[in-house]
Amino acid sequence: CMDYGYTIVPSQTDKDDQGRLLDDPFDPRCTEWLVEIPTAVSWANLPGADQVDLSRFSATAQFDFYMQVQQFYVGHNTSATIELREEEIRPLAQVIHQTIHGDGGYISAALLARFDANATFPRLPFEPISKEVYDQLHAAVLTRRREEDFFAALQRHDHGLQTEAGPMACDSDKCLMPEKPS
Repeated sequence: CMDYGYTIVPSQTDKDDQGRLLDDPFDPRCTEWLVEIPTAVSWANLPGADQVDLSRFSATAQFDFYMQVQQFYVGHNTSATIELREEEIRPLAQVIHQTIHGDGGYISAALLARFDANATFPRLPFEPISKEVYDQLHAAVLTRRREEDFFAALQRHDHGLQTEAGPMACDSDKCLMPEKPS
């Protein structure tokens, strides 16, 4: 990922003795890496998209949208993060319970407090950014890039151990590092 120009940071679970997040991915206390990939979505450039305030969608509306995708567009688990405020906990819990009780196809969803609820979650898997910030981050990726072909970069570091595959590698929102011998 670094050869391709992406930024690597320690996971949100890697902290120092005072409980602060580590900043150096090569710190010996670091057990997991997160890869920061600036990503643009096609719908962001649709006329009027910048006028839609996503923070106004209630937690239950987000759940309904997630369930529509889960039921009608995928044959596996949909990855979803529902952002909620404290007063939305009980109504969302009721909707989730009803969906489970009625065998409505609910599998799982991550729940996070909204930023406007005075809660912060460092190193989220999704962070909305402006087009200007995206352009800056994307330009920085291209400046750091040492290999134009991601698979070629991966093969250069693959020594036949296949540590990039399976449950301990990068098959979710973060990459787990091999266990260090004691």
